[in-house]
Amino acid sequence: MTNANLAGIYNMALLFATIDQTIDVNGIPVDSNITAEGSTFQLDIIFNEDGTYTAEGQYLLTTTTTAAGQTETDTEIIVLDEGGTYSLNANTQTIFLSGSGGELGSGTFDITLFNETQLQIMQEETILINGVSADLVTEYHFVRQ
Repeated sequence: MTNANLAGIYNMALLFATIDQTIDVNGIPVDSNITAEGSTFQLDIIFNEDGTYTAEGQYLLTTTTTAAGQTETDTEIIVLDEGGTYSLNANTQTIFLSGSGGELGSGTFDITLFNETQLQIMQEETILINGVSADLVTEYHFVRQ
């Protein structure tokens, strides 16, 4: 995989993320799960051969939080207008995104599928939420125009 064969315009087709965390409430561990799922995509990401990218458009994000047997769902429209740089590592099948705006995320993503029509990437990382570690998994699917 090279910048030359990645270069092009892609439509976002899937965004799915999960955050799993165990919170200590008065000495009792409480599991918390958050899922975020995108839909109604009107979002293009353009990968340029020079190692830059732009992402513009919008999508609907539905977030569901489940903790202590209670579930709460929220929806919002996410508007993206960001850009940044990327670098590919063909040996490890990864792409590193370094962007401004941060809605797409940054860091190293595993390339789980790349062919003439599709790009699928996934990132697994440990993050801190209110000082408590949480496991975050994010997956994106893009379809080349």
